[in-house]
Amino acid sequence: MADDDRKLTYSERDRLRREGGGRPQSGRAREDEEKRSQDALKVADSLFSNDKGGEEGKALAEAVRAAHGSSELPGACRAYFEALGSPTTTELISIFLDSGEKDLSITVLDELLRQKSAGALDLGVGFKRQIRLLSEDFDDDLASRAEELLE
Repeated sequence: MADDDRKLTYSERDRLRREGGGRPQSGRAREDEEKRSQDALKVADSLFSNDKGGEEGKALAEAVRAAHGSSELPGACRAYFEALGSPTTTELISIFLDSGEKDLSITVLDELLRQKSAGALDLGVGFKRQIRLLSEDFDDDLASRAEELLE
């Protein structure tokens, strides 16, 4: 099949690989390959999906990023939320949790719980720290949702 000077299709390549075209991988190598595959899928997914809200969404997200660390953050988060709903990217979710707005934080934690139940949630180390701090909050609504995320 490969001798006729044409490119192999993806299915032909996969079939050749399945039929013994590779050496056995160690556990670490399989984990690394799976991580690379997941990263590639995320990148490909972002290429074919429009940003939430189009140009308006991009502008609102940029306003949230610019307001991070300032007193305008709660207002920027609220404007984003009212126009587009809860953010879905880890970066914006983290910023929303920093806003100090209880109702927004609860909505964002609910979005994270939804992603977790769908199996699409990958909490990074810094993000876990932020959620762990919320799990120790005096507010039971915030703390219980954060604890559920960490389980």
